[in-house]
Amino acid sequence: MFRRMRVVITVAAAAAVLAACGGGGDGAEEDAALPPGPATTSAAATPSAAATPGSSVLTSYLGFWDAVIAANKAADPALPGLAAVAADPELSRVRATVSRNKIQKLSLRGEVAHAPKPPTVSGSTATLEDCYDISDWNPVNLSTGKPIEVTDESGTGRYRARYTLRRSGPGWLVVDQKALGGC
Repeated sequence: MFRRMRVVITVAAAAAVLAACGGGGDGAEEDAALPPGPATTSAAATPSAAATPGSSVLTSYLGFWDAVIAANKAADPALPGLAAVAADPELSRVRATVSRNKIQKLSLRGEVAHAPKPPTVSGSTATLEDCYDISDWNPVNLSTGKPIEVTDESGTGRYRARYTLRRSGPGWLVVDQKALGGC
């Protein structure tokens, strides 16, 4: 019973840590060219879409999730790809969550679906709100490779969050997040 509760708490903590970021900037412009709707973290930007600031924010954000999923799957908080897509305090939060899961001998495997709103860009800062679905991102016992059965006591596995990104060279780094509840 205690182990099951610890897994539920760890998965819930992972969802909360990966939930969303800080506030948006006033007077920022929105990129209305981005289509709303679900996307997976493996979604690739088209060359024409990569030319707009909002689409590069979205591409960087989805790349962040690809790295988070890879780090969780490998149970490796030091995975080099994380530092390429995130900076503190978010980088430290993700690494701490992956490390805590590794100590508990669990990994998260599967996919995360996304339904991001168009990002807001103001200078070198961007914010993006997403309704992400982790219902197909499940814990696995690292020793046996078998799924760990958990009960989602907090709802559907869909969470709304706001992420803050900071421009870094030609791309963006996720630097913070703020959970906004369910979606």
